Amino acid sequence: MSASSLVTFDYLNEISGGDTEFQKEIVQTFLEEMVNEIGLLQEATATADWAAVGSLAHKIKAPISMLCTTPLKNRVLFIEKSAKAGEHLDTLPAEVDALVADLGMVMAELRAL
Repeated sequence: MSASSLVTFDYLNEISGGDTEFQKEIVQTFLEEMVNEIGLLQEATATADWAAVGSLAHKIKAPISMLCTTPLKNRVLFIEKSAKAGEHLDTLPAEVDALVADLGMVMAELRAL
């Protein structure tokens, strides 16, 4: 997927009422927090700590919902639910890798704004 197909400002525009300073703050916070959360998610996945994977996916779901399109929201939701339920464990590492790659594209696009 291309990064532009993963980023949407619809919800952010709605909640900010067009306040561009507020929007910049949200984007900056997203970028700062996501770098750390991605590292923790990758670490938890590598050690098969599915409870941590589910918890981290839950934590990043809200920021992703604010700035990303539905396919990315659906991916993080799948990871969260599967990890917490102990299901699809054979495919979860690939799903996490895909999420991380997509978030890398999203962050690159946001940094370029």
